[in-house]
Amino acid sequence: MLGFYLFCIYIVVLSVLAAPNSRRHEKWWVEIVTDLPRCTYYFGPFDTDQEASSHTPGYLEDLESEGAKRVSIRIKRCQPSALTIDEDEFSESIAA
Repeated sequence: MLGFYLFCIYIVVLSVLAAPNSRRHEKWWVEIVTDLPRCTYYFGPFDTDQEASSHTPGYLEDLESEGAKRVSIRIKRCQPSALTIDEDEFSESIAA
């Protein structure tokens, strides 16, 4: 019976330790949300958050030269489904 309890504890510990490891496979991305146009842009992937951060000024410069107004910047681990999400286009398709 002691063996069964130790096995259960082993499984619980393994599952707790495995959960954060799944995020290690996700790369780092720069997420920039602009107000005009209402879009979310993803730039990446990067191996580290420092690498993503070092590239951010160039992305901002490009977007601002195109007339975009910046709302927020986040560097995060994720796997975006699209690199550009046009909120205005999304709103129009829902209204139609």
